[in-house]
Amino acid sequence: MSDLLGRIHADRAALVSTLENLVLLESPSSSKFLVDQVGRQVADRLTQSGIRAVVEPRASVGDIVWGEWSVPPGRGRILVLCHLDTVHPAGSLDRNPVRRQEARLYGPGAYDMKASIAATLLLQQYLKRGIIRPEKSIRFLYTTDEEIGSFESRQIIESFARESDIALVLEPPLPDGSLKVARKGSGVFKIRAYGRAAHAGAAPEQGINAIVELSRQLPRIEELANPATGTTVSVTMIGGGTAENVIPESAEATIDVRFLTANEGTRVDSAIRSLSPVTAGARLTVEGQLDRPPMEQSQRARDLFEQARRLAAGIGLELTGGFSGGGSDGSFTAAQGVPTLDGLGVEGGGAHSPDEYILVDSLLIRTALLGVLLEQL
Repeated sequence: MSDLLGRIHADRAALVSTLENLVLLESPSSSKFLVDQVGRQVADRLTQSGIRAVVEPRASVGDIVWGEWSVPPGRGRILVLCHLDTVHPAGSLDRNPVRRQEARLYGPGAYDMKASIAATLLLQQYLKRGIIRPEKSIRFLYTTDEEIGSFESRQIIESFARESDIALVLEPPLPDGSLKVARKGSGVFKIRAYGRAAHAGAAPEQGINAIVELSRQLPRIEELANPATGTTVSVTMIGGGTAENVIPESAEATIDVRFLTANEGTRVDSAIRSLSPVTAGARLTVEGQLDRPPMEQSQRARDLFEQARRLAAGIGLELTGGFSGGGSDGSFTAAQGVPTLDGLGVEGGGAHSPDEYILVDSLLIRTALLGVLLEQL
C-alpha cells in the first residue's frame, strides 16, 4: 500500500494536469453540450486504459458514461460513482480561473467533483498496468445530472447498485475530512393557492385572496417538522400577486423537506399532499416529490466503514465518519441495500461558490485511498 502512495506521488504532475484540464471544460448541468464534452474526454480515457466505454444517451442532460474493469465471474463487483456535471454556469472560469495558490488548486467544480474524476482516470491506468489488482470487478459510472436531482440517472444508478456488492461514492468529504456514513433524504414541493382577483379598493369583498390562503397554510406546513427525528420542513421561496391594487388570485411557495428515515419522509409527503384550503372558495394544488431517499446506515455499511478505516491506516490516513444533511446519489445505492461509502472525494472547500478549491496533497492521499479500497475490499 505504501508503494501505491509512492507511485501516485511520482505521478503527481500528471494527476494535477488531468484535473486542470477537466476543470477547464466547464460542465453546468443545464448544458448538455458542455457536459458531453467532459463525457467524451472520460470515455476516451477509459478506452486508453483498456476499458470499453459505454455511452448511455440522454436527450435533456449529458450522456451518461460508464465502463467496467472485469475479473472472472463470481468474484463480485464494486460500483464507483461520480458525476460530471457542476452547479457553476458557463463563464465561471472568469471569476474563478484554474490556478495554484500554495497548497490549493482553484477552479469551478474542482472540489465537486472533478478531482474525484481525475483520481479514477489515474487508477484506471494503474489497473491496465497491473499496479493495482482488484479481486472484484470495478464498474465506473459517470452520471450527468446529480446537481439537479439525478432524475435522468437514478434508474441506471439503482440498476447498477443491485448488480454490485459495494458502492463507493466520490462526493467531497465533510469539512473535517470525514466520510459521510449517513445522509438525509430530501424532497421539494411547490404549493400553489388560487383565489379570485378583484379591485382592492372598489370591490375587495368580491375577491378571494390567494396570498392570505397561502399564509394560513404555511404554519400548518412548518408544524410538520420534527427536530427530535431530524426532520426539517422549510419554506424557501414565496411569491404571488400581480399589482398593488389587485386582490391576488394566485400565490405559491416552495418547500424543502429533509428527513433521516424513510418513514419520516413518507409521513411528511402524505401530509403535504393532504393539505386542504382554509379560506372559503380558495383552491390548493401540490406539485413535487421526495427526490432522494435517506442514506440509513445498515450494519453491513458499518462493517464496510470499519474495513475501510483499517485499510486507510495502512497509508497513514485516519478515517472518521459523520452525518450530512445534503443528499447524493449514494442515497440511491444505499436504498437498494448495498453497503455504501460516501464522501470519498478530495478535501477542499468553497463548494458551489466562486472560490471553490481542492487541497492538492489531499488529491494524492485520497487517490491512494480509493486505489487501496478497490484492491482490498
